[in-house]
Amino acid sequence: MSHIPKFLADKNLEPNVSINPALNYLGTETAFGFGAEVIAVDSSNKFEHVYKFHVGDTGPKTPQPIIDVAIQALKDKQTKYGHFAGYPQVCDNIAKHWSETRGVEIKKENVMLQPGGKPVIELAFQALLAPGDKVIVQDPGYPVYESLAEFYNHGGVLRWKAYKNEETQTLEYRVEDLQKLLQENDQVKLLCVNTPQNPTGMMIGQEKLEAIAELVKEHKFYVIFDDIYDQIVFDGRKHFSFLSIPGMIDWTINLNGYSKNYAMTGWRLGFMIAPEWLIEIFGRFAINKWSNVNRMEQIVAGCVFGDVSLDGFEYKSVKTEVQELINKDFVEYEKKGMFVSDALNLLKPYVVCNEAEGAFYLFPSFQRVLDFDYVKNELNIKSDVDLRNWLLYEKGIATLSGSDFGEMGQGYIRFSYAEDRDAHVIPGMKQILKVVIELIEKSGQEPPLKAEEVEGKIGELVGKYFS
Repeated sequence: MSHIPKFLADKNLEPNVSINPALNYLGTETAFGFGAEVIAVDSSNKFEHVYKFHVGDTGPKTPQPIIDVAIQALKDKQTKYGHFAGYPQVCDNIAKHWSETRGVEIKKENVMLQPGGKPVIELAFQALLAPGDKVIVQDPGYPVYESLAEFYNHGGVLRWKAYKNEETQTLEYRVEDLQKLLQENDQVKLLCVNTPQNPTGMMIGQEKLEAIAELVKEHKFYVIFDDIYDQIVFDGRKHFSFLSIPGMIDWTINLNGYSKNYAMTGWRLGFMIAPEWLIEIFGRFAINKWSNVNRMEQIVAGCVFGDVSLDGFEYKSVKTEVQELINKDFVEYEKKGMFVSDALNLLKPYVVCNEAEGAFYLFPSFQRVLDFDYVKNELNIKSDVDLRNWLLYEKGIATLSGSDFGEMGQGYIRFSYAEDRDAHVIPGMKQILKVVIELIEKSGQEPPLKAEEVEGKIGELVGKYFS
């Protein structure tokens, strides 16, 4: 049968009926697929320890006060169907918190719960895209945006490519490049913006967001504003919401949730903020797709921001005690991010790492390592994807390739530093430094430090950030 998607053909799976040809454009999130390979390598006992920098899961565990609310809700037998969009009191708690933190009036009618953060991406594409419309995604960017945009709108996906400074190997999302895309293409309906960003850890600040808002006013397109990492920001930086810009509440679909800030990735609990008319459409989709977010989790969602009363049971807010706990997590993320950035930059000019700004990702360039004849010809490593695979299968270091996140990620490697400091981050940095030093030396080049200096240099950084 013709037009079998590659992901089926690769496994010799052949449908016995015709299927949707758009499946040829449906991508994936490599962190999950490659994660299965990491588990297999780890289970093989080939290495004493596999250092895990590949997955965007959280190192901390869900705060105990949140777990206690969930346990109490289950003891109260809160196990029936829940409200399809989120109980009004729960949505009101979220709306009040968002109004306080964003400086703009958000009503409960602007809020809807969802199972995780991703669903609203698909809902927005299904609700807003008409024939001929176009979607702009960041490149590099979170791969689900491009995957779903291509599936629903192949031929209408544009890429806001980060500008690469060839000398410094750093990336930057420039508003002038976005403006050019809008001037050269009509019928742009949606722009997807993620800050703090996966995969780079970079932030888009207030000035740039306000410039984007001016483009919204001129060209009349919606912004899916993904700030799921909004509290995980470093070095005195402040997250700025697109909703905070006057008039943008009418042009914004805000994706947020509990996964990252509250260490609840496995709970699959999120919410969206959008104009009321869109929430009405999304609610109808919700009924058709998942019926409701489960009742116990709705109670938890509300208690993170305020008190909840449901069916004669009272659940007190855990907002204050939870915030105190997660603030400590954010401090640890910051220390680990700065440590990893400084550690990788010990390898300059062969590896160049960006500064840790937010989320828990870094996006260092390994292009100059990939350019070595020894790496290309002797090891047959031709790309960042090959390097990712070699690091896992030959050295026991799990990362993701920059190409997993778009064309502009070529030559880069994504490091997540969410895992435990002592089990993964510190010893993993020692390992990656020694591996790259060996590659530099075997390529006939002079490394910026010797392998025997690694322990001492890393020790200095440990003292700087963790003492």
